[in-house]
Amino acid sequence: MQSNQSELSLRERNRVETWNAVHDAASSIALDDGLAAATIEAIAARAGISRRTFFNYFPTKEDAILGTQPPVVGDDAIERFRASGDDLLVRTVNLLASVLSTSFVSGSMARRRVVVKARPELRERVIQHVSDAEELVTQVLHERIADGVDGSAIDTLPDPEQSPRALIMLAGVITKFAFSNFQDAGRGDLEPHLADSIATFRKVVEATR
Repeated sequence: MQSNQSELSLRERNRVETWNAVHDAASSIALDDGLAAATIEAIAARAGISRRTFFNYFPTKEDAILGTQPPVVGDDAIERFRASGDDLLVRTVNLLASVLSTSFVSGSMARRRVVVKARPELRERVIQHVSDAEELVTQVLHERIADGVDGSAIDTLPDPEQSPRALIMLAGVITKFAFSNFQDAGRGDLEPHLADSIATFRKVVEATR
């Protein structure tokens, strides 16, 4: 058992090292020579891997440059959403942040900001990942409503069709605000920033009533 765990750990370390090597190669080429020069062949050659291996780590060259990957909704995230005693807004914000975190690897955050600032064309790919994450969470909300899972929380929503869309848009703004503060802080956990952002938006909404 210990041998299998060690082998798995070594395999995972190798995967992380290769992921970082590909991301470093891609972002360096994009910064130094431009997006056109950052071909998959050039990235793979600098990282010391094959073109085929490249696609084991990133679906596009833009993702390799940014250090991003398509978002996913994990079973653990669904379970936390279901089991949480928080209100629906808090749960939705936390779920969206969890899904976004599968796309935007935190270790590449600082590098990503530099690359996007230098190559603003890459914002479209970032926006696409955010949109995909929001769509995944919207699907979760619709499924929970259809299954009648969330009881009183869902009963307070005015429209079972439009409310999930409005909720995810609000959660998206709050989450973006939290990620911005988290990036500016440069350290620590995201969770406190999420809680602070939710509290800030509640106060702003209350103040405008």
